[in-house]
Formats: sequence, structure tokens, C-alpha cells
Amino acid sequence: MDFMRNWILSVTVSAMIIAVAESLMPPGTVKKVARLTGGLVLMLGILQPIVRMDYEDLFLAANGFPNISVEQKETQQTGNEEILKTIIEEELSAYVLDKAKQMGCSCEVEFRCVPGDGGTPMPEAVTVRGLLTPQQRRTMETILKEDLGIPKDQQTYIDEEVT
Repeated sequence: MDFMRNWILSVTVSAMIIAVAESLMPPGTVKKVARLTGGLVLMLGILQPIVRMDYEDLFLAANGFPNISVEQKETQQTGNEEILKTIIEEELSAYVLDKAKQMGCSCEVEFRCVPGDGGTPMPEAVTVRGLLTPQQRRTMETILKEDLGIPKDQQTYIDEEVT
């Protein structure tokens, strides 16, 4: 509401100044040029809110979203990234556990994901807990490297029984 009041006030004051300036001009070409210039200045004053408008906020308001601050947007984005990271880590764990089950071994896996291209979380490292035979471990290393792109130096194996 304050914005509208200021805008109407500035347009009104501009129109009054232009009218006074026009009345002081001598007749002829100078007055015509002043009238044209005054009209352009008044048009700019009227269109000023459109030029300075924050279109993102307008879009959010038009779609019924609350007008949230930059901090709130960043917090929401961070929360969304954490949720996506958790989902990806759980899906990767389920995939590896399924492969382990096919090999006949029982283990637990924990992934560490980092933002990749475009911000999408990508697996960087993995910890595998369980009693794996040397053959099962080599197979697991191959699966993690070839299927998920985790190099062997980012794979940690802890030999302990899991429940």
C-alpha cells in the first residue's frame, strides 16, 4: 500500500511540474519539444514500477506461494538437497545390499555423497561392514567401482559380523 501511495504521489508531482514548465514555455517549436519531453518523462514515471518489479516475487505471489526471504529460500534449498542426498544414499545402499545378498554375504554399507555436476549428490566414498571372503570382497570392489564409480581407494572394508 505504501508503494502505491508513493507511486501515485510521484506521478502527480511529475505531472504538475511538467504542466508548470509547459505553461512557462514560449509558443512554437520549443513548446512542442517541451510537451513531447514532458510526456516521455511522465510515461517513464508511470512505467517505473514495471521496470523495477521483482518478477520472481510476482510469480510466487501469483501462484499463491508466500513471499519468502532469501535466507528462507536458501534454507529450503539446503533442506531439499539434504533430502535428495539421503534418498540417493539409501537407494545406493539398497542396491549394494541386494548385490551382497546375491553373493551370499551379509553386510552393512554406508555411503558418503557430495554434490556433483548440477548439484546432484554423487557417491564419493563407501564403508562396507561385514565378514566377506576374499572373492566376495573383490566382487564388491568391482561392483562399487564399475557400477557406482567409487574408486578402490575410497572403499573402506571393516571385517566384523553384522546382525
